[in-house]
Amino acid sequence: MKKNLTFVVLLVVAVFLLSCVSVYAVKISLMMWGGAVEEKEVRGYIAAFNQEYPDIQVEIIRPADYWPKLMSMMAAGTPPDVFYMGFPEFVKYHAMGTLLDLQSYVNADPTFNEKDFFPGLLSAFEDLRTGHLYGVAKDWSTYVVYYNKDMFKEAGLPTPNEMFGNGKWSWKDFLNVAQKLTKNGVYGVALDAGRWKIFPPQAGANWVQGINKVVVDTPEFAEGIQFNADLWLKYHVAPNMSEQAEMSPSDRFANQKAAMYICGRWKAMSYKDLNFDWDIAPLPYDKKMYTWVDLVAYCVAKDSRHPDAAWKLVRFLTGVEGQKLMAAAGHAIPSRRSVAYSPSFTNVLSDRGIHNTVHLMPYYQRMLVFNHWGEVWTAINRALESVWMGQKTAAGALEGAQKEIDQIMTEK
Repeated sequence: MKKNLTFVVLLVVAVFLLSCVSVYAVKISLMMWGGAVEEKEVRGYIAAFNQEYPDIQVEIIRPADYWPKLMSMMAAGTPPDVFYMGFPEFVKYHAMGTLLDLQSYVNADPTFNEKDFFPGLLSAFEDLRTGHLYGVAKDWSTYVVYYNKDMFKEAGLPTPNEMFGNGKWSWKDFLNVAQKLTKNGVYGVALDAGRWKIFPPQAGANWVQGINKVVVDTPEFAEGIQFNADLWLKYHVAPNMSEQAEMSPSDRFANQKAAMYICGRWKAMSYKDLNFDWDIAPLPYDKKMYTWVDLVAYCVAKDSRHPDAAWKLVRFLTGVEGQKLMAAAGHAIPSRRSVAYSPSFTNVLSDRGIHNTVHLMPYYQRMLVFNHWGEVWTAINRALESVWMGQKTAAGALEGAQKEIDQIMTEK
């Protein structure tokens, strides 16, 4: 009797101890960038993922300095299982052999449906030789003009959407509106100097001519850069570099110190609770219409200890259900067309009357991913610092940048 009682007690204790152990069979990590708002949304995506995969625990890593942290974890042999990857940086990390070939997973999944992704989003993360996929586009974003509807109404001006619809949204029209809105300590437009990339193509510059050829010392490229700089240097309708350092252009718009702001879709996530009416409109144009595309994928580390579980997370987040969650958060444009063209995206923030479909207007061109992207980008940005400060003209600065780029492109 005593033996039986002892056995029962031990059995109860064992069951209790097992119940205290995590129900998760596998633990993986997801490394991301962004702020606290984005992390909160991502935690919501993971909660939905766990309803389908309750045995996979996902730890979120959100470092203050994303790329150095990712590189150090890779070097230490303890990489995150899944992580954000921009399409420019993909070239470098793929060449290093740090990314897992995902093609076998895609081939084994009859529901993946590559044709559902917007053209070019998957190919940006393919091996150029084999065509194998090393990352799945999690989202993308086109640049638009955010504008304060109340300020336009008070100034008696038509909105940017109305002007665009009437064929009157050229650089000249944009500048004219910005000048009328610049008053009483409020700028007509706020924009980050680092987003210069929208202007040269609008001026007609074809600056990325191949994976080994980048040309910036052209009149068209210089025209776009100079127009950007002159918004604060010549026309004084935008905050200059010192003012951009004091208050970010994004915060300036949010605090109603600027009537317009140029940025991508992700700002909708932090702007959706602003206490004034705002909307989005297409970018102004010069010789042609153009908007920049930012594109991010989920990649899996080649050294991941749980690649199958990591793939399940990637597959869920880039699947229809995961994309609907991301769209509802205002995070970015869904990479799947079936979601982007559905009410899951087009009706987001409908209570505020936001024209979400502006992001889907077909005047974007995905940037060709070229060799030495990081070095070239650094060379251009370094050369443009003197332009933003008014110390050099765009043409003069770009001549020096081209020499540096040509040197970079000869390297293996």
